[in-house]
Amino acid sequence: MAKKVADVEMSKLYGGKVEIKFYPGSHQYWISIKGDKFKRASGVTSYIGIKDKSRALGSWQQQVTCDFLLEQIAKGVKIDEDKAVEAVIQHELQREDAADIGKEIHGWVEAYIKKEIGQSKEVPEIPDFPEAVTGVNAFLKWRAEHKVKLVSTERVVFSMKHGYIGTLDDEAKVDGKHCLIDLKASNGLYNGVRMQTQAYVAADEEERDVKYDGRWALRLSKYTEKEYVKRETRKREIREAIARTKGTESRSYPIKPYQVFEAKFLDADKSFGKRDFAAFMNCVELTKWDRATDSFTQGADW
Repeated sequence: MAKKVADVEMSKLYGGKVEIKFYPGSHQYWISIKGDKFKRASGVTSYIGIKDKSRALGSWQQQVTCDFLLEQIAKGVKIDEDKAVEAVIQHELQREDAADIGKEIHGWVEAYIKKEIGQSKEVPEIPDFPEAVTGVNAFLKWRAEHKVKLVSTERVVFSMKHGYIGTLDDEAKVDGKHCLIDLKASNGLYNGVRMQTQAYVAADEEERDVKYDGRWALRLSKYTEKEYVKRETRKREIREAIARTKGTESRSYPIKPYQVFEAKFLDADKSFGKRDFAAFMNCVELTKWDRATDSFTQGADW
C-alpha cells in the first residue's frame, strides 16, 4: 500500500526489503533495496516506448496539419512560410489543449473503484456530458455481466529479478477468476497493452506469490462520436490523396462503429501471457542496448 507524503508516494514491497519513492509530477520511480542508496528505476511503459508507434502518430499528425491548413484557407488567410511552420507544430499544440473524454471517464472509474474497496468515502460525480454517461453505464454493465469483485487499485509492482517497476490499474475477481484490469483512454486497443499488463502480472506474482488467471483491457474513447467520425473521414481522405499522388490504387475501408467503451480479455489462449512477457523482455533488452549505443547521450563513446 502506498502512502502520500507531500509530492512523493512511498511504498514498501517484498516484506519491506524494497522501498519505493514515486514522484507523480515527473512520473519517476526511485528504489532502495535492503537499505541501499535510492536509485532511479525504469518503468514498464518506458521500456515499451522502444516499440515503433510512428505509423499511427504520423497519421494523426497528417490529420491535424491538414485540418489547420484547410481552416486557414477557409478564413481567407494567406499560407506563407510562418503559417506553414505553424501548421506542422499543430500536433504539439493540440496535444496540450485537446479535451480527452477518455481521461474524464477513467478518472470517474478509478474514483468509483476506490470508493468500492474502501480507499475513499467520496461518491464520484459522473462528468456532465453524454459520452461520459454512456461510458460509465457501459463499464457498470460490463462489471455486472462478469460479476466483477474489485480487490485493489493503483498498486506499485516491482520485479527484483528483472529490475522494472510500474503501477497496475486494478486487480479484481472477474467471472470468479483472479484478473488484472488495465484502463486505457485511447482511440483503439493497441498490442502494447499486452506487454504492459503481462509485465505487471509477472512482477506481482514474483513479489506476492499470487497467481493471475487472466488480463482485461478496458478502452475508454478519447473522442466524441462526432470527433471520431470527422477524424476517421479525414484519415480516409488523406490516404486517398496519397494514393492519387503516387498513382496507386487506394483501398477503402469502412469506418468502424463508434464505441465509447470497449472490453477485451487478453488471455483467450493460456499461452498468450508467456508470449507477451517474452516480447516485453525483448523491449527491455533493446532499450538497454539503445541507451548504451545512442550517440546523442553517449557522445563519441558508443
